[in-house]
Amino acid sequence: MARKMAALLLLLTLLMCAAPAACAEGGDGVKKDDIVYLGSWQDAPLRWIVLDAENTNAGDEGVFLLSESALANQGVVYSMSKAVWQGSEGQAWCADFAAQRFSPAERAAIPAVSKREEPLQRYGLSWGAVTLENEQVFFPSVVELGDMIGANDGDPGLSAAYLGDGKSAYYWLRTPHGTHTEYAGLVLEEDQVHDFLVWGNWGARPATNLGGEALLYLSAAERALAPGEIGAMPASTNGEWKATVTDPALTLTVSETRFSDGLLTVCYENAPVGAWISVLARDAGGKAVGYGCLAQAQSAAGEVRFAPNVPEEGTLLLFAEQDNGVKNTNTASVPVTLSWTEEAPPTQSGEEDAPFEADTATESAAPAGEAAPSESEKTLLRDFLRETWMFAAAFVFVAILAVAVAVMQARERRRRW
Repeated sequence: MARKMAALLLLLTLLMCAAPAACAEGGDGVKKDDIVYLGSWQDAPLRWIVLDAENTNAGDEGVFLLSESALANQGVVYSMSKAVWQGSEGQAWCADFAAQRFSPAERAAIPAVSKREEPLQRYGLSWGAVTLENEQVFFPSVVELGDMIGANDGDPGLSAAYLGDGKSAYYWLRTPHGTHTEYAGLVLEEDQVHDFLVWGNWGARPATNLGGEALLYLSAAERALAPGEIGAMPASTNGEWKATVTDPALTLTVSETRFSDGLLTVCYENAPVGAWISVLARDAGGKAVGYGCLAQAQSAAGEVRFAPNVPEEGTLLLFAEQDNGVKNTNTASVPVTLSWTEEAPPTQSGEEDAPFEADTATESAAPAGEAAPSESEKTLLRDFLRETWMFAAAFVFVAILAVAVAVMQARERRRRW
């Protein structure tokens, strides 16, 4: 009986210890197959499937996206001559899409990528080489479909429905056939990948990326801005996200910073009235790890005061942020990197007149080796206790359980004697 009770108590202890770690992580962030709202189509925010949550299709840091639906089911020609992507009608369709369907601020957060894919065999066909040259929007390739969705005919997700009526649509790939110079890739219904004459009229399902300095962060698509302290990044509970990107039309400057008693006061100017004053914490690698929407600007100048929770060797950015509605891309001023020094405590009256006596008095106030802690040390101690109290509680709980089990076992032995 005692052994069963000990095993049960140990299991409960492990679950208790695991719970704080799970809560501390919060959301997992953007994941493959999530949805990002970006740009517009037919006067509605456009939905994109996340194919890669960490890298662009060229392998740089960013997010690789493919439109959830085919945006045309007829009328798009790959080329009127031969299956070469560069200079083709398909490439021109994508360039016009980028210019018309994204705002200037959104386009600034869409990196222009260059990459080359070599000939290969896939989906039972031979495919030729294809290149991108500083392009923001493009048809997906055979390689990208195979690596990110499915490498075989019939794999779910290859086909797409037309956004207009929900029916299956054939859409172009940018990859040419390996030997037939007048054929390029075409995705059919029932998740089949084939090829077709390049001057055929078929659909389009564009792909693009998000990344670069103009992309500040991604947050829940339904989220509305509201004041709060710096905390975890605003995560999505349903896998739908929107971006916050910088917009040169929005401004914010910092005139002064003051740090005292663990709080940072930032005086700002030139803020758009009604915009939100927000902060973003980044770690040493530049990854966004903390966010706070501090206050709404009631005038062009003002100040905010908050605890500057910054990772070691990380940075803290301040910016003015415009809420453009759910599922719409938010815009922000170019962020200002904050810096500050801790203010020295005020000097006592007469200290400057007799510095030697003041030093002597300070030394006599505490025994040697027991100097009173500074405010920064107190702040560090408070932060340490805040971060570790749950784990300390779990440790105490384990110790109590161990004593209880030992007592129960001792009683069991005495009973047997």
